[in-house]
Amino acid sequence: MRASLVIETWNLGCSVSAPGAVEAGLTALAARLGAQSLPLAELEDVVVTHDGLQAHARARLAARLGREVTWVELPHGSDYHRHKNAGFVASRGDVVAFVDGDCAPVPGWLERLLAPLARREVEVVAGATRYRAHPAALGQTAVDFPVFASPLASGAARGFFANNVAFSRAVFAARGYPELQGMFHGQCQVLGLELQAQGVVVRREPAALVEHAWPASAREYLALRLLRGADARAFTPHLVRAYAPRWTRASERLGALPALCTLGARAGHA
Repeated sequence: MRASLVIETWNLGCSVSAPGAVEAGLTALAARLGAQSLPLAELEDVVVTHDGLQAHARARLAARLGREVTWVELPHGSDYHRHKNAGFVASRGDVVAFVDGDCAPVPGWLERLLAPLARREVEVVAGATRYRAHPAALGQTAVDFPVFASPLASGAARGFFANNVAFSRAVFAARGYPELQGMFHGQCQVLGLELQAQGVVVRREPAALVEHAWPASAREYLALRLLRGADARAFTPHLVRAYAPRWTRASERLGALPALCTLGARAGHA
């Protein structure tokens, strides 16, 4: 099996206005990847997307990763999922794993994420995500990264999160993340609904764990909550069309109420 790893830098900031933050984040990730049980040297390629990181910084990061890197530059302002899609296009592997630049994979993460694909058991594997140590981390992890069991198969999930997932090339190439206005990070959930409707099993792999950065300040935390709320509102019509299509028109006349119900259901599940 030829495997690729795609890393985006969108979450780390702008490579032009904040190159130090981007390089520091990728350096920390490189240290985590260097401790993986599956060496990066065994991958078909490692792809990193950015919006203008300078050549000397890219050279230092490639040295820290210990291998050649395929760098993909996108225009400033490109959104998170455009980074993901562009990284996939530049990759060459039969299977492609995705991780965010601000995440910290635990030892063994990559091997566990790719193992079901290597055994050809499934075509999509969803790893687990949790926030790093913080008094509110446990509860917020359950709200922001919930896992809902799928009826398609034992050990399957209804969706996944784009910061920790792997696909067979054929499955992702046929779909990719949709271009949706008004969404922050909800495109992966929309793709998850599409996969479920088409009978594509998303295998849960809890041991393939990454830790997500906790907001650095109260202001950043509040901004994230507002963005998550906006995502819930934008995602709710897709959810209604998938599970209660007869109520689609009625829900459109109810304003924010269906989105509040979605948030309430996630909080209750958490």
